[in-house]
Amino acid sequence: MRNPFVRSLSPLLAVAAAATGSAGIANAQAPTPTTGAQVVGHVYEATNSPAGNAIQIFDRLRDGQLRPGSAVATGGLGLGASLASQNALVREGGLLFVVNAGDDTISTLAITRRGLVKRDVEPTGGDRPVSVTVHGSTVYVLNQGSGTISGLRLGPDGHLSALPRSTRQLSKTAGGADAAAAQVSFTPNGRHLLVTHKGDQTIDTFAVHGRYTGPAVPNRSAGSTPYGFGFDRRGHAIVSEAGPSAVSSYAVRFGGLRTISPSVSDTQAAACWLVTTRDGRYAFTVNAASSTISSYRIGTDGRLSLLAAVAARTTGGGTDAALSPDNTTLQVRLGNGDIASDAVSHNGSLTPLQDTSGTATSGTAGLATD
Repeated sequence: MRNPFVRSLSPLLAVAAAATGSAGIANAQAPTPTTGAQVVGHVYEATNSPAGNAIQIFDRLRDGQLRPGSAVATGGLGLGASLASQNALVREGGLLFVVNAGDDTISTLAITRRGLVKRDVEPTGGDRPVSVTVHGSTVYVLNQGSGTISGLRLGPDGHLSALPRSTRQLSKTAGGADAAAAQVSFTPNGRHLLVTHKGDQTIDTFAVHGRYTGPAVPNRSAGSTPYGFGFDRRGHAIVSEAGPSAVSSYAVRFGGLRTISPSVSDTQAAACWLVTTRDGRYAFTVNAASSTISSYRIGTDGRLSLLAAVAARTTGGGTDAALSPDNTTLQVRLGNGDIASDAVSHNGSLTPLQDTSGTATSGTAGLATD
């Protein structure tokens, strides 16, 4: 989602960094210089190190290949273990937002012509943040440890401030099962927040009024272990289910969810991370236990059909996914921190390109592109 609120940050901060001379280089690291191949964008990966979380930068080349670059500190601490989540790192316009689960903070980093520039580090208002979402100048973080969401206000300079009285509890099951929440995201129109619970087969919806949300409304997931999700162009929620290794689709309406396609199996194992194409026609799931990627076709009414049970294979199991902004390349984070790249065809098929090594990482912790 393009965010006009932060889109203008890159040129402004590039000028500011240049004006500070060598003093500004401490927080800025430019990508590795190219050697002939044209750089069309970047891939960003959070290292999640408990000694200091950082963003590993990869140059994204026109032919779909990646070239590892530098790593930039977030100013917070990683957890050093899997976050078991999606959207631990997101890009909105010219800013990256990344959770630091080791010290319960969130960082913002500006994308400039000189590279990444750290803008702010703030508390998330809860314990063990694992996912973040942004709409306009409003940011919400999912705190898995405390079972809450909390809001922050985004300033025009990329700085964050806590949104007073914005913390909301996730819904709780009658048996008191651990929610083990995996992802928080605004709907495309910003009118709702959704949170998936891996632990109790629940998807919470929160109605959004201005910057604030109402209480959590629990919705029973069509399948067990709802995990990652995205949206099509009509705002239907497309949700992976790790338990049956399947995907379900829902209409978001009147503060709740209506099931469209319940638990369409991909015949693989542990469909965890899910991304949808910008045109809303296809979804890809990363199947952690079978080391495969599956593809689905999304109908105009939100109905799902399995396109390819094995659209591509991964080495060592996938742990996150992100599509390039033009949707021509799918990047998948692997268990050892390497990035697998696959070309995406107009018909939703995938063609393997390469695996690229970068800085060693500590558990699944987020992936984003520009």
